Amino acid sequence: MSLSRHAPLLALLCMMIVLSRAGYAHAQLPATTIESLAVDLWPDYDRPEVLVLLTGALPASTLLPATVTIPLPPGATLHAVARITSDNVMTDDVAYTQGENSVTFTTPDSRFRVEYYVPYTSNGSQRAFTFSWLADITLTEIDVAVQQPAAATNLQTQPAAASVSASSRDGLAYHLLPATAVPANTLYTAEVTYTMSQPTLTVEQAAPAPTAVTPPTADDAFNWALLLAVVGGVFVLIAIVWQVTSNRQKSKRPRKAPPQRAAVLPPVSPPVSSTPKPAPPKAARFCHDCGAPVKPEDKFCGNCGTAVKNRTEIGD
Repeated sequence: MSLSRHAPLLALLCMMIVLSRAGYAHAQLPATTIESLAVDLWPDYDRPEVLVLLTGALPASTLLPATVTIPLPPGATLHAVARITSDNVMTDDVAYTQGENSVTFTTPDSRFRVEYYVPYTSNGSQRAFTFSWLADITLTEIDVAVQQPAAATNLQTQPAAASVSASSRDGLAYHLLPATAVPANTLYTAEVTYTMSQPTLTVEQAAPAPTAVTPPTADDAFNWALLLAVVGGVFVLIAIVWQVTSNRQKSKRPRKAPPQRAAVLPPVSPPVSSTPKPAPPKAARFCHDCGAPVKPEDKFCGNCGTAVKNRTEIGD
């Protein structure tokens, strides 16, 4: 009774387990195509062997994580297996298994790097080696570049290099072979020969020399002096502009009038008039007979006709 009640739940749980296992198994399926494989061959680089650098990119449609198997030639010494993140950072934390003639690893990123060393043959000053690729995985494009050792001359490749150019990074010559596609289970080879007059590794001869410290020349001193003069002039100009701006701002501010002091003035004198003062009026005259007033110039009284006497006469 209880099993029938929980039957739908158990069926759903079983379906989820099956789907998750199927998805995990599908994600772990081996990659069948490599979109691009860059092969860098560095003979006599840091040891008297050939350093092989394989940098691959899986198609964008590849489900990740993906399992990749890379063939290794006989006598190869595996050096590194790494993935390349989307930020172009190489990390060697991938799990891998090395077989007799291959290495298999699982990568969560679409790009990867495999490095290994392989011996070359030598006959006196002549060196020769062959890079070979044979795998059950399709290469949409393979690009092979051979780094010419710093002490090597007369380097030849088969197939012939499509171009030879000097790198601005290390100054070494790089022989670029024609790009091509390699179907699954198809052999691809690249043969390389060169001459080494002396057994010198590239890292020893191409190491950058220490930079010599040279005293400054007269021109350098003049340039420094000119630079200092220009900088000083700029600072002076800034100071002048700041001073003028500050003065303008101060002139725009309202100023308070200073307190006025009472002026001490001399005592005021009455104005002096230029008009002469009138003569004081003369005393009035009267007739001594009838008492009528008479003018100063009258000789006789206009009222009674009596002769007018002056003051001296009246007093007498």
